[in-house]
Amino acid sequence: MLRLELSEIMRTVGMHQRYGIDEAPYADEDVEFISPVRGTVTVTNSGRLILVRGGFDTTIELACSRCLMDVRQPIRAEIEEQYSLAEVVSATYHDVMPVIVQDEENEVPVGLFEGTVMNLSVLIRQAAILATPWSVLCREDCQGLCPACGKDKNLGDCQCAPDGTYRPFAALPELFHKAASD
Repeated sequence: MLRLELSEIMRTVGMHQRYGIDEAPYADEDVEFISPVRGTVTVTNSGRLILVRGGFDTTIELACSRCLMDVRQPIRAEIEEQYSLAEVVSATYHDVMPVIVQDEENEVPVGLFEGTVMNLSVLIRQAAILATPWSVLCREDCQGLCPACGKDKNLGDCQCAPDGTYRPFAALPELFHKAASD
């Protein structure tokens, strides 16, 4: 997990810091990174906002849209986020401390900040999901699965009727009639 300590940036208006991203492949709840995640991100304090901008390259694993085989898909994802800053008086130290606040314009994802520490993995996950193509194919001429028996037609023909006479709901009238008579 890539965690960035931002206390100095949050206290200093105009300060910016560039961070390298070089994470080993890992699986998240929604995304499986099968190659290292590499890129850069710059965090800037603009006075009222913390700006996070950058990008990364990686390869993710997806299922083919037709046959469900695993497909390795390289992606380039961009991160461009902003989070509102507010100053809070610390009762313990009688000092003004900047904190990230949630407002209507700038929503803060759950788990992104713990005090002044930012979990960059949250933004990497979001950006990877947004960069993921809607539909991928294992190959351009993928034939997909047989709708009747589910066999992968790329591996060979199945024994189902090729003329399209397969009717998956053909047995429903019999079932309804049987249920009504019972």
